[in-house]
Amino acid sequence: MSSVSKMWTSLGNSERVLAVLFAVGFILGFLLTPLGFETRMNELRTLAFAAFFVTVGLLIPIAGLVLVLSQRPKVAGVLAVIDALLSFLIAPADQALFFFTVPPPPAVTAGEYILILVGVGYVLYGSRVYDGNRRNG
Repeated sequence: MSSVSKMWTSLGNSERVLAVLFAVGFILGFLLTPLGFETRMNELRTLAFAAFFVTVGLLIPIAGLVLVLSQRPKVAGVLAVIDALLSFLIAPADQALFFFTVPPPPAVTAGEYILILVGVGYVLYGSRVYDGNRRNG
């Protein structure tokens, strides 16, 4: 049995679901970058928003995934809830033209709303992983 499969089987069900959610969140975050479906980079209001998108869409999910897989689920649960709260802001703010001066393309809009669903999973499983770890340790 490889070390990855041993690590995966050592995780509880909630930790596995949270790891999958972090992976899906990272993939969606990547697709919502200029390397994916985003075509409006010239219309970005400020570079601070780009840093916000990179943090919420790429850095927090990959950090959470690494933390879950490295047996630090309590911190990963906290990151999941923080990322969810930030993810909930993206779609409405983007539709209100807060980040860009032009409306989002349909693929970006769909990705942002799917990211909200991932955020709901973050809240549900992040808090469950945090609480389960707190009781056990």
